[in-house]
Amino acid sequence: MEKYLRLYAEPEVAALDELPDQEPWTNVLVIPACNEAPAFLRPPPPSEGRSLMILVINESESAASIVSLSNQALGGAVKEQFVPQWHSGTGFSGFELSLFQDPLAPRDLLLVDRFSEGRKIPAKGGVGHARKIGADLATSLIYSKRILSPWIHCSDGDVHLPETYFACSHAVQDAGGKYSALVYPYHHSDDQGDAENEDVILATQLYEFSLRYYVAGMKYARSPYAFHTIGSTMAVRASHYAKVRGFPRREAGEDFYLLNKLAKVGIVLELEASPDCQPIEIEARRSDRVPFGTGAAVNKITALSHPESEFRFYHPMVFVLLRLWLQALPAIWQSRSSDLTSGVFPDHPEKSNAQLLLLDGLKEMGTQKALEHAFRQSKDLDQFTRQMHTWFDAFRTLKLIHALRDNLLSSVSYRTLEVNQIFCTLLSQDTLLSDYKKRFESRRNN
Repeated sequence: MEKYLRLYAEPEVAALDELPDQEPWTNVLVIPACNEAPAFLRPPPPSEGRSLMILVINESESAASIVSLSNQALGGAVKEQFVPQWHSGTGFSGFELSLFQDPLAPRDLLLVDRFSEGRKIPAKGGVGHARKIGADLATSLIYSKRILSPWIHCSDGDVHLPETYFACSHAVQDAGGKYSALVYPYHHSDDQGDAENEDVILATQLYEFSLRYYVAGMKYARSPYAFHTIGSTMAVRASHYAKVRGFPRREAGEDFYLLNKLAKVGIVLELEASPDCQPIEIEARRSDRVPFGTGAAVNKITALSHPESEFRFYHPMVFVLLRLWLQALPAIWQSRSSDLTSGVFPDHPEKSNAQLLLLDGLKEMGTQKALEHAFRQSKDLDQFTRQMHTWFDAFRTLKLIHALRDNLLSSVSYRTLEVNQIFCTLLSQDTLLSDYKKRFESRRNN
């Protein structure tokens, strides 16, 4: 952590040296905000002591004037609702930090100004840059023991956090530090009063269905990357965050890439919904804040003439092929051969078109060279498996699935999906997917 903060952290961290001494905070919550209304400044979930919200209001030089006005209004709302405690000195350029006290709740708010003139973030940095600033500040405060929890809780302005939010991460038993991240249970709001219109709710439901289906398919394939990658639903252990050098500065997908790295240095734990760990609620809305992700997907789905029949899901067979590849690793280690044909399909002399496509996709991404490297670096099956799962990560998994989709296994409609035998198997094995399908069908029929 010390090395990360010294060599790779954002410059805002240096300003924390001027922060006055006080009782340490119990928990920290990082929120990047761009073009957000101030409603999310509502009182926080209960914490055993005072909590800290690190709010990074950000925009790029190319932002539209309406975004600038919205950010200025949010910054003004913070100054109206909270009591000022401290400001960073004039010796820092490109940003300003301000600490406020919440007069209505046991919470402080550290405002990072990256929206005023002379303080805007680079155009290509986007939400990833903003998250990195906030998480780097949290890492520094955890390292200096000014925050007691080891978890950097990450969220967004469109999220309603349950009362159990902080208690849920506190309850995780992890004395050895094996968990690198927590993924909270979640659902998108289906309250018509909280959405722009009915089309947005339907589009959001379809997109959430695709997310849950993908994770269920990854679990079926026994991939170690079978978890949701939504930036507003995760908490990251500060020590592991430092190991992987923090959030990437990206306009979108920063959550996917960070969790992809964290899964290689620890376990990404998906928390189960329960009375003691209630789901996060994410608003159903359109958004153009990032080029892809939930908001962008909702925009595309609402533009379809008939979303239910036109929206497409990955063909279930892609997960069967992925499972075949991942399950072949022990046999490949036993054979010490990088010949994919005999390693993945030893009992199939006649290959189907889908199996041939899988082999082509694996060869194209350099799997044989990766196998040879793993053979040289491994002393046993466990080492070999870790080597291969590190190489064949969430990004390469998605790349292979897209190759299968684009060359043979075209994505399918909901009606085609729901009668597919492989999908029915996923439903029988994954209660989260099964429960969501029942709720989805119930909403459609009402």
